[in-house]
Amino acid sequence: MAIRQRENGFRDKFERYIARDRHDADLRRKALTAITAKMARVVHAVIKTGADYRPFVEGPVPGGRTPLSRAVRA
Repeated sequence: MAIRQRENGFRDKFERYIARDRHDADLRRKALTAITAKMARVVHAVIKTGADYRPFVEGPVPGGRTPLSRAVRA
């Protein structure tokens, strides 16, 4: 299950969702439903675009520099 891995966006969202009361079974059920919906959206996008799954999207670096992994190589 994705929420059992240490670092990924699914676990982060699950943790944020249940932060109010970690022992509330109803809240945990709702959190699992939200994570399931998020996973379905991600799978649909990966299949639709044919792109590889990237668990972490690289965002802009503060200061406007382009990260080395996205830099154009000559």
